[in-house]
Amino acid sequence: MSLIKGKQEFRTILDFSKVKLSKSKVREALRHAEVIEVDRINNSGHTFVENMINVGMYQVRLFFSAVDADMTRSKLKEYGKFRVGIYERANLGKSMNNINLSKDRRFKNQYWTELNKEGYNLCTSNLIDIIMYLHRLDNLKMFL
Repeated sequence: MSLIKGKQEFRTILDFSKVKLSKSKVREALRHAEVIEVDRINNSGHTFVENMINVGMYQVRLFFSAVDADMTRSKLKEYGKFRVGIYERANLGKSMNNINLSKDRRFKNQYWTELNKEGYNLCTSNLIDIIMYLHRLDNLKMFL
């Protein structure tokens, strides 16, 4: 086991908050998005990047199976399988509430929640479905 000096950075790679979406637009945006997991800073240390996608009041955080500081991957398809965490953003984006996908009634009947629960089994086509579903939920939100 080795120890790596590093810091954490949060990076929004895509923002679908105020745009009209279609599956082809989402697919194209994901294809061209720059997804970096580890950023090497000379020899002084590494920056571990948390990649996030904003969809209205929801935020999708991408988690990859293994951190590999030696490989230079920059596209989502180069990472292979992954899993996601979905968060509900509070007012003005100050805090986020983690959503338990297997228990929340909005998500428990979606096919991709089982794939996400079992480990790193999601692929880009599943992420497209997740983004489209979150976009529909965001359009249904009610203000009290």
